[in-house]
Amino acid sequence: MAGGIRAPLYAHKGEYDAADFRTALSDLRGSNVGVIPGTDGDGLKVTAVAGSSARVAVAGGRAWVPLTKAGVRDNRQAHYVDLPSPGVVFNLGTSSATADRYDLIVARVTDDNDVSPYVEVPLAGFAPGLMSAGWTIDVVRGVDGGGTPAVTFESFLVLARVKVRKGATSLQAADVEDLRFSTTGQGDPTALSPLRTAPGQSVASVASAQARGGLIYSTDEDRLYYKGATDAKPIVNRAVMMGQTGRGSSGWWGVDGPDTNMSGVVLRFDGAAAPYDRIGILNYQIRVGGPADREGWHSIWTFSDTTLYWESLRMYEHTNSGLSPHAGAVHVLIPKNRPLKVWHALHAQLGFCYFDEWQSYSQMVIMPAE
Repeated sequence: MAGGIRAPLYAHKGEYDAADFRTALSDLRGSNVGVIPGTDGDGLKVTAVAGSSARVAVAGGRAWVPLTKAGVRDNRQAHYVDLPSPGVVFNLGTSSATADRYDLIVARVTDDNDVSPYVEVPLAGFAPGLMSAGWTIDVVRGVDGGGTPAVTFESFLVLARVKVRKGATSLQAADVEDLRFSTTGQGDPTALSPLRTAPGQSVASVASAQARGGLIYSTDEDRLYYKGATDAKPIVNRAVMMGQTGRGSSGWWGVDGPDTNMSGVVLRFDGAAAPYDRIGILNYQIRVGGPADREGWHSIWTFSDTTLYWESLRMYEHTNSGLSPHAGAVHVLIPKNRPLKVWHALHAQLGFCYFDEWQSYSQMVIMPAE
């Protein structure tokens, strides 16, 4: 086709109807509906165009528009639409002299029962609402002085809400609210479908096809990623090293007061820095021992980088009676651009007890905090 607005993918050949074909396509698209972001996330994005009137531009892009009939949305079926680049530019209605107005920019499709012939609409001659059997970009005009207008037709996606200010002769960037990826825009709560890499395929190579907030499973790593604002980040990082460290007087034996210099460290996680904050969730059980006829206070302190996050219940005990283990859970922040350094330290009054490495452990799950 020479550049124009394309119809939904229908097949009417006597053997399969549109619903059959769309169901087959939905098996390919999974449960995703809404705008397909594209490499730069600009698919079908609406922007203001400075000029002598209220003008907006809709970038080229693709989307799955969820099917709605008689007010009921069918998450299993959707219309596929494709607006070729560079998209379209058109004027909104004249602004009011007395009150602001809100208009909605939508992508909408016709119903299967619309049998009027489909006619390609050249982009150069495009106007909103120019509807034949197929689909279009349309404007739902609001009421002067009113709020967001209601959409009265079915099978649509809201792309943006535009504030047409009273007396304005052009739009500003701040007047256009992007709703392509919101629940308001999609009108559908369907969860984003996860993507899976093929063997030998990198996560980065498929990340551009996933929307922000979506999941990507790495086949080679057996690890799950999620798509953030710019790239895919692992949901669970593996710490490089975990183990008892430093058996000297500041490690094997507890210290009166652990500090940021890692005095009394007994278990430690190390790893590389990341350009975003992360949350570490730790579960641990740490046993202590000591020579007979000694007593005092003991507890476990948990640090991330140089910050103390938690001290376990402090106990006063005599080694002859046996020492209670420390068990607990703690949530820490791993600051961005700082190496991963999360560690447990043993507080033991006057160094009266020591770390029992054979019956102690700690485990940590690390998630992006974005």
